[in-house]
Amino acid sequence: MNLNRLKILYAVISIIFLLALAVSPLKNYFKAWRNIQNNFNETVEKLPQKVKPVSIGLKQIWVADLDRIDRCTTCHLGIDNSKLESAPQPFKPHSKIYHDIEKFGCTICHEGQGLATEYDAVHLPTEFWDRPLLPKKYIQSSCGKCHINEKLNSTHLLNFGKELIADLNCTGCHNIPGIEKNFVPLLDGIGSKVIDRNWLVNWLKDPAKIQPDTKMPDFLLTDSEVETLADFLMSFKSFRNGITLDALPDVYYKNKDEEDFIMLGQTRFREARCISCHAIEGKGGKLAPDLFKTASKIKDTWIYNYVKNPKKLQPEVEMPQYGFSDEEAAAITAYIESEFVDWDDEEETGSVHTPLADFYEKGLALFNKYNCGGCHQLSAKGINQNAGPDLSEIGSKKIYQIDWGKTNVTHTVYDYIETKVRSPREFGGNTRMPKYNLTERKVEAITTYLLSLKEEKLPVNFIHPADKKTESSLQGKVGKIFDRYACLKCHSLNDSGGSIAPDLTIVSSQLNTDWLRAYFKIPFTIRPIVEERMPNLFISNEEIEILLNYFNTVLLDDNLSTPINWAVDKKSEERGASLFYERYGCQSCHIIEGKGGYVGPPLDEAGSRLKPGWIYNWLMNPQKFKPETIEPRTEMPEQDALDITAFIMSLKKTDK
Repeated sequence: MNLNRLKILYAVISIIFLLALAVSPLKNYFKAWRNIQNNFNETVEKLPQKVKPVSIGLKQIWVADLDRIDRCTTCHLGIDNSKLESAPQPFKPHSKIYHDIEKFGCTICHEGQGLATEYDAVHLPTEFWDRPLLPKKYIQSSCGKCHINEKLNSTHLLNFGKELIADLNCTGCHNIPGIEKNFVPLLDGIGSKVIDRNWLVNWLKDPAKIQPDTKMPDFLLTDSEVETLADFLMSFKSFRNGITLDALPDVYYKNKDEEDFIMLGQTRFREARCISCHAIEGKGGKLAPDLFKTASKIKDTWIYNYVKNPKKLQPEVEMPQYGFSDEEAAAITAYIESEFVDWDDEEETGSVHTPLADFYEKGLALFNKYNCGGCHQLSAKGINQNAGPDLSEIGSKKIYQIDWGKTNVTHTVYDYIETKVRSPREFGGNTRMPKYNLTERKVEAITTYLLSLKEEKLPVNFIHPADKKTESSLQGKVGKIFDRYACLKCHSLNDSGGSIAPDLTIVSSQLNTDWLRAYFKIPFTIRPIVEERMPNLFISNEEIEILLNYFNTVLLDDNLSTPINWAVDKKSEERGASLFYERYGCQSCHIIEGKGGYVGPPLDEAGSRLKPGWIYNWLMNPQKFKPETIEPRTEMPEQDALDITAFIMSLKKTDK
């Protein structure tokens, strides 16, 4: 009896085992990816061009360098086949593939579970996978994992995000690799700078209401916090290092309301092209604060001292020190006082504000709580850095490490960062992060860059760090002139400095000395469609000669010359003109005598401005000197380049 039962049990177990073995391949047979592959084969049969059908089965890429397997091509079967452009998804080819799929795989860029084949597991956030498939709008963040601090032409959103983070000075509170802290005004002497406490109160309540394009965020302070912090800041009357303000000259008090004096200030203001950096009611440059309402905010004595020498009060500011006389600086002050006034500003009621007895201690505590010292320097005992979280690997943050609070935010790192950037206090708790006035595009850009900051050990051959720029440190008289006029804020020199104005590294091989001398005295725009940016610095003749001597000695390239046997004659000029207008169509981009295109600079009087060696070498290979230029490299013969050079050199300024 027992033996029979044992036999029956054995038979039942065997049947169950056989069924299990049968179900496993049967279950695999009904996988969704099989249907997709069958649909693919049916689709390609109907296409007018011949496409090879696929064998049914799992497809995968093994990336040896990453020790990673990706099975995305199991369904995305036409990823690199241009013949399937009109096919439906998931058979369409990838929009543009920058890397060899077999060497890089898919998940290094798209994230997600490479081994998964079920739609939800592949495409949607899951409970136990911290790095789900990236939304398309954030795909550029993956480029930043390998191209560290490298500005690529194909990653506009990633580049914009980094620029915004630098511009908004996020590094004042957070450690973010590769981004340095920007200049922010010192707060020493703010009590002697600001006209009245009420302005400061309104500023702390809502900075954007007073200055819409301000970079100062809203810290969402309570009324009591605003009052206390304002009292604390207004108590700082003296400036750093014992600096004192020069008194306004008598000419100011005698003439500040006179029309001719104000007109002098307006004229110097315009000649200095202050609007190239400063906006006025939103119109103008974006490099410096909007000057509208300045007279309702800042005392005239402070304005006068700042116009004369900005670095006296703000040593790190990149504003140039113009060569204004005392009278001219006073006239500019009078112009600002008469023009840049907040006419809607409410008049003071006359009530006297009495600070709390412990306003200083409470104000200091608030200053430290909100990490005001992260951006602003203030010479006071007890100022502490109260930085926010380190963001150097924020893109790799684990889901369980995030305090989601009572929000309904989807539990992904990209949703967390996006929400945090858009609405910092959303997650509650002890959050101190201020609110910035950001558009959705800016939110996306910042999120994209932060997602690129990942803790991911990639092979050395995958990494492409940007070359580190070495700061140009000019010594002696030249260094003082460059510093005084903040030349490297706009111009670059040996891969260091700004990118607004032309590079100066070989300027002496490009421009004629006499032309440069005249340009320094009265700068003017060369391109009619480009904003005038070079200000009239009112630089002295002595300083001009020092700069020109330095340019002609150091900032040149001896290789920029024309062939030794080059001879200029009328025939060469005439042939060059024919080549310029007819064979190469240069006038489609360049203007001469009012005719031509506006893409490149006008060439009227170019022979007085440019040196022949520069013109010739530029024509032969413009990308050698400016890789991003849209000037075509025509591969023109040497003689053509010489003849066009001769023609351009004939376009000189004539005395009429």
